[in-house]
Amino acid sequence: MNVVVYCGSTFGTNPRFREEARALGRWIGESGNRLVYGGSSVGLMGVVSRAALDAGAEVDGVEPQFFIDAGVEQHDLTNLFVVQTMAERKTKMIELGDVFVALPGGVGTLEEISEIASRVRLGLGQDACYLLNVDGFYEPLKAQLALMEQEGFLSPEDAGRYRFVSSVGELVGMITSS
Repeated sequence: MNVVVYCGSTFGTNPRFREEARALGRWIGESGNRLVYGGSSVGLMGVVSRAALDAGAEVDGVEPQFFIDAGVEQHDLTNLFVVQTMAERKTKMIELGDVFVALPGGVGTLEEISEIASRVRLGLGQDACYLLNVDGFYEPLKAQLALMEQEGFLSPEDAGRYRFVSSVGELVGMITSS
């Protein structure tokens, strides 16, 4: 299975973000899955990709040329898909993916997982999206989705397709039981 991981290009302030990124990458490799991610060697993206590679995973990066020009791409990937825009990056990652997971990250991560959430809601191929809610990082988003449901903008069925998990262990349990 191709596991798309969206996450920060920085580490954030909580050391658990790195620990969970490392655990996720390790699980992807040890379980024989493939990582699809943004292609960078920096921040949580670098942590998850390095852990996956070290655990024997095949890893596909999707990197806009301007990031390659900045020198942040991971050099020993199985495949590096070079695109021109962030929109092309999102499209290619979705095309390659089977399962979609967001680790903590910034506005880019939020934008990417929002695209998956919209696709889940519209029934465009993805049946769920997973948010690794490390130490409550995604609680505000979880509350916003609950408000959308309460106000009639999101059905209870659709709300249940956005899966907030607190650890890689819980994530793996959900993915493998689906």
